[in-house]
Formats: sequence, C-alpha cells, structure tokens
Amino acid sequence: MPPPADPPFSVLVFDMAKTAEPDGEHLVRGFPTLETATAYAIARVRASVEELRKPGIAGAELRQLWHIYGEDCSVLTADVRGSDLHDDFIATPATPAECDWQTLAPRLRRFRATLLISNDNDQSVWAGGFFRSTYRLSGQGLLERFRDDAIAAFNAKGITPAVPTRIHVANYFELPDPPYPPPGAALRSWKVEVGFVCHDVKFGGDAAGIFAWPEEPTDWALRTMQFLVMADTMAMRGDGPDWANDCEVLSVKVTETDAAADYPLD
Repeated sequence: MPPPADPPFSVLVFDMAKTAEPDGEHLVRGFPTLETATAYAIARVRASVEELRKPGIAGAELRQLWHIYGEDCSVLTADVRGSDLHDDFIATPATPAECDWQTLAPRLRRFRATLLISNDNDQSVWAGGFFRSTYRLSGQGLLERFRDDAIAAFNAKGITPAVPTRIHVANYFELPDPPYPPPGAALRSWKVEVGFVCHDVKFGGDAAGIFAWPEEPTDWALRTMQFLVMADTMAMRGDGPDWANDCEVLSVKVTETDAAADYPLD
C-alpha cells in the first residue's frame, strides 16, 4: 500500500500592507478538503474587512482601505479566492462567528520521527527528531522536512553525493499536546521533572520539560504534563508514546524557572 499523500489543499494569505515584501505572503497547509480550505479563506478575508470597518464608513472608503491594509486569501489548486466575495463583505457587516478563522485553521500537531535517509549509492545517515505540523507528513513530506539535516549528516561523514533520495521510516509517532491554560492568563514557566518506570518494556528513567502555566501546576494540568514528558521519552526510545499509559510515576518535582517553555502553545 502506498504511503498516504499529504493533504491536498493549502491557502495562500496575502498581506496587502506588505505587498512585494518577503513576509507579504505565507502559506497555510494541511486542509483535507476544498470546503475546509474555502471556509478558512472566506472567514479570514471577512475578518480583515471587519478590522477596518468603523461606524458610518462609506463602502468606497472601506474598499480602498482593504486594498491597502487588508488580507486576501487564495486556495491553491482551486479557483477560489476570498476577495471574490469582497463586495458582499463590504455591504454586509459580519458576525464574530463569521470572522473566526482561527478555529478553522488546521491544528498544529506534535510528531517525532526516526529516519534512515539514503543517497543513490545506498549510503545512509540517521535523521529525524521532534517537529510540528498541521498534518501527518507522507514519506516524501518527511524527506523534504529533514532534507537539510540529512545533507549536513552526509557532509559530516564525508559521504558523496550528499543528496538525499530515499527514506526508510524506522518509527513515526504523533505525540500528545500540552495542556492549554485559560485564555488571557499571565503565564509563568515551570519545570516538571518525573521519575518513572515502565515494567512492560523493562525501562526506567527520568524525564523533564518546561511548561507555560499561570500558577504552579496541580491536578489534571500536572498529570497531563507528567504524561507528556513520559510519552516523549518513550517515543525517543522507539517504543512509542502510548507506553506512557503503562508507566508508573515514582517521583515528581515542580520548580519555577526563567527558562522559556519547551512546549509552546501555538
């Protein structure tokens, strides 16, 4: 069976205020259907119109402001552009729900992969690690994601040609998300250290991570953090994150720190 293809739809976002600048456009990948990509594009353009609307503004002025400061969105590989409905958006103010493009964006997920990447001479190097993506990458997607790492590894070993062409996936896991604090809360950094043992795979060790949380984490938040660092450790071993369900926690220590969180929330 061939590996699954990457999700087929992406939305290109144009920032009219930064036309022709390097950061004037960016691509949002990972939409599984044309409908989800279209909904995102329409909501994001509507939001950019509403951000510029003010009481009593004339349609012509709002249109001119949007062309200078607004955002347009185009669904690639499809004849869909948010600004196709621009006149309707100007004429009819939107509700907050109609502008909530953030909830329509593909969720950024956490993964870890261990990969053996080869050149055309069947010379191979190990690559991979933790990464974030809005969707589970295909084999070709993994090769592209870790191409530069593989080239660096080839060069470090003096292997030529340093051109990755094939990939073997030793393991590839989706990992749990960190707990999300209440919106708008002021966040502090907390180091969570866990001593644990997994009897079924005869492994015991220590794991740690730094999390953003309003106050010293307890209860479900701390349990989620404990599970996450154990799951990441079991994934690094190659056993897989699900083994964290069978781990016995031996010790837990929570310390406030000035270090940045290891587990960003966006």
